[in-house]
Amino acid sequence: MAGRAGYGLSLLLVLGVLMTQSLNARAAGASQVQRFHFDIVRQSADLALTAFAEQADLTLIVPFEDVRGTMVNRLTGRYTPEEAVAILLLGTELEATFVSRSVLRVSVVERTDSEGDEMVQPGKNTFGKRFMAALASMFVASGASAQQADSDSSAASSRLEEVVVTATKRETSLQDTAASISVLSAQDLAERAPVGMEDYLNSVPGVNFLDRGVGNNQIIIRGIGLGFGERATVGNYFGEAPLSNPIISTSTDMKLVDMERIEVLRGPQGTLFGGGTISGAVRNIPKAPNLSEAEGEVTVEYSSTEGAEGSNGNVTAVMNLPLVADQMALRLVGYRFDEAGYVDLVDDPAMRARGVAVGAPIAVKEGVGGHDYSGVRGTLAWQPNDRFDLSFMVAYQQLEEHGRNDVNISRGGYEATALDTGPEFKEDELKLFNLVMNYDLGWGVLTSSTSHIDGNTADSSDLGRVIPWAAVGFSDLDKKGTVQEVRVASALDGPLQFTAGIYYEDFESYENCCWAWTGDQAKNPFGDPNLRTVITDAAIEQKAVFGEVSYDLSERIKLTAGGRWFDYERDDDIRESGPLAAGDTQLSTAESDTRWKLGVDVTPSDNSLIYALWSQGFRLGQGVTVASPDICDTDNDGFLDFTDIPLGTSSLKSDTTNNMELGGKFSFLDNRMILNAAVYRIDWNDIPVGALGDNPVCSATITGGKARSQGIEVEASMLLTDSLRFFVAGSYVDAEFRNDLAGNEGERLPMSPEYNGNVGLEYDFNISGHESFVRADLTYVGDFTTSGSIPTESGDYTTLNLNAGVSLGDFDLKLIGSNLTNEDAVTVAFFLDRGWRLRPRTIGLQLGYRF
Repeated sequence: MAGRAGYGLSLLLVLGVLMTQSLNARAAGASQVQRFHFDIVRQSADLALTAFAEQADLTLIVPFEDVRGTMVNRLTGRYTPEEAVAILLLGTELEATFVSRSVLRVSVVERTDSEGDEMVQPGKNTFGKRFMAALASMFVASGASAQQADSDSSAASSRLEEVVVTATKRETSLQDTAASISVLSAQDLAERAPVGMEDYLNSVPGVNFLDRGVGNNQIIIRGIGLGFGERATVGNYFGEAPLSNPIISTSTDMKLVDMERIEVLRGPQGTLFGGGTISGAVRNIPKAPNLSEAEGEVTVEYSSTEGAEGSNGNVTAVMNLPLVADQMALRLVGYRFDEAGYVDLVDDPAMRARGVAVGAPIAVKEGVGGHDYSGVRGTLAWQPNDRFDLSFMVAYQQLEEHGRNDVNISRGGYEATALDTGPEFKEDELKLFNLVMNYDLGWGVLTSSTSHIDGNTADSSDLGRVIPWAAVGFSDLDKKGTVQEVRVASALDGPLQFTAGIYYEDFESYENCCWAWTGDQAKNPFGDPNLRTVITDAAIEQKAVFGEVSYDLSERIKLTAGGRWFDYERDDDIRESGPLAAGDTQLSTAESDTRWKLGVDVTPSDNSLIYALWSQGFRLGQGVTVASPDICDTDNDGFLDFTDIPLGTSSLKSDTTNNMELGGKFSFLDNRMILNAAVYRIDWNDIPVGALGDNPVCSATITGGKARSQGIEVEASMLLTDSLRFFVAGSYVDAEFRNDLAGNEGERLPMSPEYNGNVGLEYDFNISGHESFVRADLTYVGDFTTSGSIPTESGDYTTLNLNAGVSLGDFDLKLIGSNLTNEDAVTVAFFLDRGWRLRPRTIGLQLGYRF
């Protein structure tokens, strides 16, 4: 398959080059103004201007020694040289003057000394070293003129800057990307100070983050989700490496230290990102090494949580070390987060009676559920010339949780009851490796990304919390996977652009679980203390070919088409023992299919974009355990007892989403206000549906469920003054079952609120010449259920977060407050009376030192 994919990719590239050359030849004769394609990252002016001269075919006169170290803006897209240099230098102290149509002089404002000026001839191989962007830079939209470039730099600060994203696997402006995307920029991350996904995802339109205990999470986008333990419907990435796994239900929550930005892609992403993205993807993008400057930062934080047993303490450190000037650098990150527990295990008459019946004492302890994360990350970047660069990242993270932080909902507050059947804990270890190589082909960029993920999760908890047994539930899970992707993203001069690639993944897991009796053996109704042991070996291998092509019908209209062909095989070997065992099972499933995407976007003006999109997403199928007829079909009618689900299903194909979306992106008031909105409808087909019989080991699963989700998402930001920014975002999600197989037709889907919203206000000011800020965020999460079969109400709460900071030279001082109103609400409920509540009010002080 790899050979056929490589042949097809090569053929596509050749056709693309021939078509582009033909189109460019025709366009050249009609064009009155010559425009060039520029692709220059944010970097030092000497490097950026050298690349600019080469790409615009200009002779450049510049005092390199004077401009070296001055950071200029990112520049990408087609512009005249006048427009391009205005964008490149806007907000700097550099001034550009065209001496002639082919000669550009750049000078420093208020500096007349021109000693050391050098002349660069077009086409000369200067080997100017572009460094990997330490900041995924913001840039001002097109339309600037050369005369505007020498205006006061305050003009740039009076506009909302556009963010560059890589959601389409190429760098584009957020406002020019025809998709529903929310971005937390580097500035947002600095001011909102999120540590994990739970700190920001619920404020994103159309997104619900289900925090089911430390290191155990679930992301729902646009209402596409049915219950706990289902395989992911949202792809989760750290840089190019996937954190979600096609075999298991949760993804690792890598801590957000030294991050560039976060992109949340709403809607199916099946063509470019593949399986497991049937409703969207979350991309956490870390900062890249800085090739030119040594820098670092150490941050310490102390905070206190209302009612917690002890305080919280965090330490992070970042060090950037250039190893070869402008060619190689190493960026190192280390962190530790210690969070105190705030749940109390209390005495309770009903739980005490349960303990007497099974011969186990009741657990009483204050401040359980505390945890600590520790991790290190190193990224080596190497760029030996203008055409080639690579980045190699190694990351390690370890989590330890001490007890559980779920509560008894009926008790109110932060109290839980449990039997003392053994230690309750969770440990999670992750190793992540990612190698990315880019080669500039001239007409495009060839990228190879190789990732390897290796982890282990072990946990143990009291089953007496939910069922009348003196037993523990345990699991020891090993997981690993390798992912290889090779793609090319064009940078053609004509109206045609494309992205095409091949993909391969190989994931494996080994799990040993499930239940062991730890109470009085004389009161064990099952006899054997090993109630049920399940050993599962699972493996999945997938190959895919994907591509996306866009064509500009005119300067205002663009068509986009994409597709992904995939082929996978999955095998599960399940071995069970104990009195509650369901027997050994060998499962296998395989499938080949194709998913598609079509879109058109129109730019009525330079400040607006309207798009229509149809896209498909998919989630890989799986084998399912066949319920034993001897135990689970006592009336011999061929159906799981007390259900209408037939026995005998052993292989499930992929479920699919079809998304119709209409969106718009607009800027007003000279880019002082931005408004983005989208309306959509998603049809979810072939949903895996399972049910339990009256025996806890009896279950059956089939496909055939149908659901529909439709809604609207709105985001807006505005500069009320040059120092005051206002943000508002919200969504409405109407998701319901469309037949009676997955649920009751017409009823709302669980796992997602109908409404969510966020309002933010940020004020930047100076205190005695020191840059300062204050930011407040008010977030609302509507009510929702977490199970179709057992309605469990969650959500319907509002939180207020407030952060403030001041820069004192090399020191940054911040005051951080979350849930300031101390809202007490159920964030996720499960199994009737158990669930998780909002973390109580937490206030802290953070001190950072930059060097």
